[in-house]
Amino acid sequence: METIKTYLENMFLNLPKNREVLHAKEELLTMMEDKYQELKDQGRTENEAVGIVISEFGNLNEVADALGISQMMKEESEQPPRRILSAEAVKDFMENRERASYKVAVGVLLAIWSPILLILLSSMENTSLMGIRNGGIAIGLVVLFAMVATAVALFIMSGVDFGRYDLDRNEHFLLDPQADAYVRAEDERSRMAMTIRIAIGVVLCIISVIPLIILGVLEVSDNLLVMAVGLMIFMVGAAVFLFITSVMRLSSTDILLKKGEYSLESRRKSRKAESIGNVYWPIIVILYLYWSFTSGNWGFTWIIWPLAGLLFAVIVGVAGAFDRK
Repeated sequence: METIKTYLENMFLNLPKNREVLHAKEELLTMMEDKYQELKDQGRTENEAVGIVISEFGNLNEVADALGISQMMKEESEQPPRRILSAEAVKDFMENRERASYKVAVGVLLAIWSPILLILLSSMENTSLMGIRNGGIAIGLVVLFAMVATAVALFIMSGVDFGRYDLDRNEHFLLDPQADAYVRAEDERSRMAMTIRIAIGVVLCIISVIPLIILGVLEVSDNLLVMAVGLMIFMVGAAVFLFITSVMRLSSTDILLKKGEYSLESRRKSRKAESIGNVYWPIIVILYLYWSFTSGNWGFTWIIWPLAGLLFAVIVGVAGAFDRK
């Protein structure tokens, strides 16, 4: 019977794993099992029963009409040739993407943390040693630009890693049975780990504002408030690091299984969002730097990033609504 199941997997290997195909696959397996059991009850040997079942049901083109997938098979035959990925190939893809995701996460972490030292040093307004204060601000700026430069370098390096594969942009691939089983097992494990990481990140975001609220109510000195702001940015950065690493790991399995944001419908939406983002985010960066340098209020101007993220989601949503209309 295992021979029949293996043969069935190979029959459906070049078809997409959507609901219709999976239903047809289960239906054909039931038919093959029933025929196999019937032949065994008639006294046929294992090899004879398997051979008869395969000869009767082994041509997918002959049973496609009965299974309701003839039109899908015709459409698939008109598609470009699909790559068949082995278990070793998907493991290499997932490991490469995980390395790249950590580079992105560290880069974002450095970018978020970069103004902390400058914020703390620039709050030294009441000191009589203005030379020390000015020197501290200079050090803060040097650290800020060094961390941003390192972040940019990590982004470039991660882009090279991501560029090794095009599976996130090209849906013309399929997984062999061993690869499919491995990815589904990793998907289940990654979802549990992602839930824990996101929960920790959400808790960090919530408690990050508590010191600032308490100190604000107590009406303490400005220096303590600035330190609370620095602590908040530090904790938010750690939370974002957890978000990125967990989501990136899960996205690897979503890409391979073609689900979630990497389904065919979501891919079309992503291409539109990418074209909008290519113009939108450089403008946001310019506005952030201009506002920060002209106001000197680095402890507040970071608010542009969450607001820009919300606005971007609205813009993409409106563009999608117009497309559907």
